[in-house]
Order: sequence, then C-alpha cells, then structure tokens
Amino acid sequence: MEIFLNNFLLAGSVILLFSVLLSKSSSRFGLPILIVFMVIGMLSGSEGIGGIHFENYELTHSLSLIALCLIIFSGGIETEMKDIRGNLGRGVALSSIGVLITTGVVGIFVHFLLKISLLESMLVGAILSATDAAAVFAVFKDKKAQVVAPNKNLLKFESGSNDPMAYFLVTIILGLIESGNFDSFDLGLSLFLNPAVGLLVGWLLSKAFISLNNVINLEFIGLYPALTLSFLFLNYSLAVQFGGNGFLAIYVFGLLISSKKILHKTFLYSFYDGVSWLSQIGLFVMLGLLVFPSRLMNIAPEGLVIAGFLILVARPVTIFLCLAFSRFNFKDKIFISWAGLKGATPIVFASLAAVKIGDRAHILFDVVFFVVLVSALIQGVTMKAVAKKLGLLYEAIEDPSFPIDFEVLEKTKNGIKEIVVEPGDHAIEKRVVDLNLPNGCLVLFIKRDGSFVIPDGSTSFLEHDRVLLVTKSKNDIDEAVLRFKQEKERPSKFVKIDGNEVVH
Repeated sequence: MEIFLNNFLLAGSVILLFSVLLSKSSSRFGLPILIVFMVIGMLSGSEGIGGIHFENYELTHSLSLIALCLIIFSGGIETEMKDIRGNLGRGVALSSIGVLITTGVVGIFVHFLLKISLLESMLVGAILSATDAAAVFAVFKDKKAQVVAPNKNLLKFESGSNDPMAYFLVTIILGLIESGNFDSFDLGLSLFLNPAVGLLVGWLLSKAFISLNNVINLEFIGLYPALTLSFLFLNYSLAVQFGGNGFLAIYVFGLLISSKKILHKTFLYSFYDGVSWLSQIGLFVMLGLLVFPSRLMNIAPEGLVIAGFLILVARPVTIFLCLAFSRFNFKDKIFISWAGLKGATPIVFASLAAVKIGDRAHILFDVVFFVVLVSALIQGVTMKAVAKKLGLLYEAIEDPSFPIDFEVLEKTKNGIKEIVVEPGDHAIEKRVVDLNLPNGCLVLFIKRDGSFVIPDGSTSFLEHDRVLLVTKSKNDIDEAVLRFKQEKERPSKFVKIDGNEVVH
C-alpha cells in the first residue's frame, strides 16, 4: 500500500509539474491551456509514454463534479454584477433558450448522421451545448489583449450560467432513455423547480455567508477559505437535495458575494484562483487519461463533421436567434458565435452519460472528446485573429499588483479605491495638487509601466496609470474619483468695484 501511494504521488507530482511548466509555452503560442493539459493526460495514459491504464467513468464523473463546483464558483466570484447587469436579459436567453436551440439543432443533425435514436442524438446535443469561456479568455489574457467589454461580459455570463441548464437537460434525457416514460407534468415541474430552487439556495446561503464571514472574527486567516468551501458544497448538496440545480446555486452564490464587501476578500480571490487552476489541471489530465487515442481515430470522420456543423451552423443559428433585435451588431454576433469554445464541461457530462448507458459509453465519450479537441484547437487558436479582424480587440491594461492588499471593511471609516487614468480623463498631465482633491485624500501609489511611483504634490498623471487613493471618510471617495475624471467647477468669487459685482 505504501509503495502504491508513493508511486501515485510521484506520478501525480511529475504530471502536475509538467502541466504548470508547459502552460507557459501554451500562452506564448496562443494555444488553449486545456489542450496542453489534455495532451499531458493522453501521453500519461496506457497508449502513451506513461502507461497508466484508467477507464473508470464513474470515478471520473464523481471527481469531475467536485472540480466543476470549484471552477464554477471561481468563475462566479470573478464576475461583478455591474459587468453583467446590462447583458442580463440576453445572457439568460443564451443560457436557457440558447441551450435548447443548440440541443435541438445538433441533436437532429447527429440523428441523421450517426443513425442513432432521436433521444441519444438529443443527448449528444445537450452535452455539447455548454460553452467554456475560461479557455477563451485565457488566450486573450496571455496575449495581453482583451475583447470589447459588452461581448466579453456576455460570454462570461453565458459560460457561467449555461452549464446548469445543459446539465439539467442531460439528466432529463438520460432519465427518459433509462425509463422510456415521458411525463409532461413532471418534466414541466422539473423545468420550473430546478432553476428556481438553485437560485433560491444560492441567494439564501450568500446572505448567510456574508453575515457570518464578517462577524465571526476567526483567529487564523487560513480558516476563511475553509469557511467558504463549506458553504460552497453546502450550496450544491442542499440544492440537489430539494430538486434544484447545484451548479446554478454555486454560481449565484459566488456572483452575489463578489458584489459585496467581505472580510479578506482579496485573499479569498487569490486562494480560489489557485484552487480553480489546480482543479482544471486535475480535471483535464484525468479526462485525457480516460481517452484512448487509437479509438479517437476510429470516430475522427464523424467527429470532424459534427464539430464543423456545431461551429459553423448550430452556434451561429443560436446566437443570431437569441440576440435578434439586440444592441449587438453583425460583427458582435459573428465573434460571439465563434467564441462558443467547448471545454471540460461537455466531457464531464459525457462521463455521466457513459455511466448510465453502459455498452455504448466509450463511443459517445470519444465523439464528445474529439469534438471538444477540434473546437479548442480551431476556435481557441484563431480567437484573437478573428476578434482583431472584426475590430473587437484592444490592448489590455496590465492588471494591478500593488505591494500590499488593501481591503475595505464595513467597520472602517476610511475610503480606499483603486482607479485607472483612462484616455480623456481630466487628470491626464495634471499634477496631484492641480486636482483639488478632498481634504484628507492621499494618493498612496501610482503603478506605471510595471513600476511604482510614490507621488508628491508635483507628480503628474499619465494615461493608464493605476492610482491607489485613501480618504478619511468613505463619503469622500466618490468625489475624489470624480476629480480624476472631470474638472471640478470652482465657485466664482465676486468683489465689488465701484458698487458693481464682478467675477474675480
């Protein structure tokens, strides 16, 4: 037993080390990171140099659910409500109606292509309906380029919220395949209760967590991630227990606490960002282990046709229908269609289907895996080029990295704010003293071109400066930000000259 454990740890640590090191080269070549992790898994498998034999769909599904919970939560806390509020209606349409349209269109196509039953083909459509924006924006982040905000925010919201709907459809179709019975009343009830319970559980537990986190005053900062983790899995288990969608509950939980002031928020963000990456590495490598490259070659022709149909027909049809009469123009819709990158979620759903349907498990799993690989390679590698061609790409401003993590707590009287000096702001080429900042307002740091500037009254601001402000009162912080953005109108002084008031 001890020898097995040692060999397991040795193999696991080597795979993890190579995954982390190769992630650097993937960003350099604009290759989606999930491809690197999957290939490492395939090379480590029984048909690769690692020789590890692994074909346990049930264990894969169980571990994948845990990893997905962590990844979805991380996506939720990294998304701010203010970013998605303007796209909420369209995002909900894409993550609900869009999933249904993709399932139907792909399902009918697969039915005629593979000559399988309509239910099984709809299962393939439902599995492939979920998108993975994390892989999309990893490409842009690595290349220091970003998509324009409306498109980026819509894609982030869609990817975080369409997994629950896709999972719901997969479980419903699997239930129909297993039982062979169709009860329209039960289906309609599930269609209502599944998202409703998920939303309610996520909302209630977010309120409970925010209150508890800010008053419990734990002695050790390392216990706060443990507290969050307990609430995370409590969301999933309670939602599922009452017939709701656990993934939706987790996403809503993360989304709501991200928009509130909570103790050690910066630390929690950093912790779960690391956990999310570790989960993605483990998930993609495990899914790569589960695949036999020789079997992928057998379904390659059908897989290429399905991938081509999904990318060039099903996704654009879904986007243009769901975004009809919206503020998104033709170029926006083309890019959003192209950005429907597939990732781990469809493969995880395929592992669930493999557990349920038995004999045909590996065929369905291999088809889905192949389609995901093609999608990630073609769409992921060309994503930046497509966005640039459509005029939807701009140079990213470097993320902040101040030497100290500042947090605003409910009980403090001070205001703390980080702002970016953007093109057109009043502060450009103005000195600190020229801005007439509120009394007691301090400019602590300026981050400029990767270096820190400690300012004094004569320091001038430049475009793309990142500025850290501190005020005596929280009420003054908005006024301080306003002085950076626009010139304050100074009150005119009147003096009397020969009995007449004139402006001085």
